[in-house]
Amino acid sequence: MPENLRTLRRKREIVGEIRQITRAMKLVSAAKLKRTTNWRTAAHSYFDELRETLALVVPQVGEGFSHPYLRVREVRRIGLLVVAGDKGLCGAFNANVIAQARRFARRSRARVELITVGTRTGEMARRARLNVVRQFPAIHERERGADVQDIAHYLLAAYDQGEHDEVRVCYARFVSRISSEPAVERVLPVPVPEPPTEAEQQILEPSPEELVAAILPKYVAARIFDMLLSSAAAEHSARVMAMTAATDNADDMIEQLTRQINRKRQADITRELLDVVTGADALSQQ
Repeated sequence: MPENLRTLRRKREIVGEIRQITRAMKLVSAAKLKRTTNWRTAAHSYFDELRETLALVVPQVGEGFSHPYLRVREVRRIGLLVVAGDKGLCGAFNANVIAQARRFARRSRARVELITVGTRTGEMARRARLNVVRQFPAIHERERGADVQDIAHYLLAAYDQGEHDEVRVCYARFVSRISSEPAVERVLPVPVPEPPTEAEQQILEPSPEELVAAILPKYVAARIFDMLLSSAAAEHSARVMAMTAATDNADDMIEQLTRQINRKRQADITRELLDVVTGADALSQQ
């Protein structure tokens, strides 16, 4: 059934309002992305320095030294920290992270227990029939790192008590402003970074064993914080791309509706002119 001009104009107004919303969300996400990338650059610098320090100290410990966070165990249970977005309108960002966690759980021979961050992440993991044992609330301002210590403390305590033989993190690795990829990386036991090839012998105070014991918990927390920031940057990037596509689609719909309105108005004018001409011809014949 052909639509009248009033219906077409109302549709154009609705699409225009939606376009304003998507454009505003795009601008907000772009600002958040810039702020998050700045914070991630600063945090990544701290993490790199901590990693280099650990790489220099670990080779100098005694042969009999064995820290629990460095010791590789027989893997029977894996704790998987899943970090995704707690809001929608970001395309397939959340679904990709959950799909990566599901693939890892299927391929793993050990029992995989999920620790999720955010209500939406927990709900999606349960719908995917994954074993969720702990759920942390959403971190709306991950740049400040307020909740990182709670997450790191829980993971370290569960590892110390033997609840998990290995701890991994499933998150979205931020590659660029237009690209990100879901990944699963191990945080416990700590993968020891390789020392520099031309590193000089360092004089350490206190002993290397004490330094390693003090650095390892901070290193794990810093690595988790770096992954949270990477996931937040990837989420904002995905939302910017999704809102850009939505805004472009709204522009196309407005253009199509405007074309339909013009055609409809021209057809109405033509029909009215034909009616006038037909009536004039009928009067002239009488």
